Amino acid sequence: MKKNRIDSFTCFVGFLLILALFFSIKLFAGIQDGKKQYLALVSLGDLTYDDDFLKKAKKIEGIKEIWPVVEIPVTIKIEDYTKTTVFCGIDLNAFTEISGQDNLGNTPRLLLGSNSLENMKDSNGHAISKKQQNKYLKMGEQLAITYTLDSIDSNKNSTEYSSSVSSSSFTAMDNPGNNISPVSCLPCKVAAILPGEDDQIYIPLSQARILCSESGTALTVTKVLLKIKGKTNLENAKQHFE
Repeated sequence: MKKNRIDSFTCFVGFLLILALFFSIKLFAGIQDGKKQYLALVSLGDLTYDDDFLKKAKKIEGIKEIWPVVEIPVTIKIEDYTKTTVFCGIDLNAFTEISGQDNLGNTPRLLLGSNSLENMKDSNGHAISKKQQNKYLKMGEQLAITYTLDSIDSNKNSTEYSSSVSSSSFTAMDNPGNNISPVSCLPCKVAAILPGEDDQIYIPLSQARILCSESGTALTVTKVLLKIKGKTNLENAKQHFE
């Protein structure tokens, strides 16, 4: 009887120790999340990026930095794969991976998100595989990628673009089978692959200005990249822009 009481007491103490260890780990993880910095790209919607916006945004708890982003509609091409997307022009100081390299000339230097090549399709309409995406990303600066500037459909909002070049029309035709002139495909240079689950393609803001001028597009801030301390603060900040 006495032995059974001792065993029960031992099990109870063991249970308390396991419970204490569980909550200690959870508390430590919460503290670490509170210290960690996160990046979040959010759309401005109907908001205007100006001094009034910045004053209000900086009052949101946890926000450390706010970087304006302009979008350039493009079609990118890698070998037989194409995709209509946008270049996000931003001050490269927002990324430690390539900080301080904004003066790079006219050839766009791309910061590719790890998921930025999703939804590419070949000339037969087949979607690119994850294996092929990873193969391209591993090539880094050796990846041969080109782009064409697209036009903005005035009937759509700032985040919806209509490509002036379809994925299968990078070569102009006058009669069936007679190629007369290639569409102007300009080269890009991959500068870095961003960690995490980012699906954006970023370029230096100075180059975005040049592309806006060439495409006749107004240099308008449509999104902001937020640097926020703490996961809870990140979720709360996102709600301010919904």
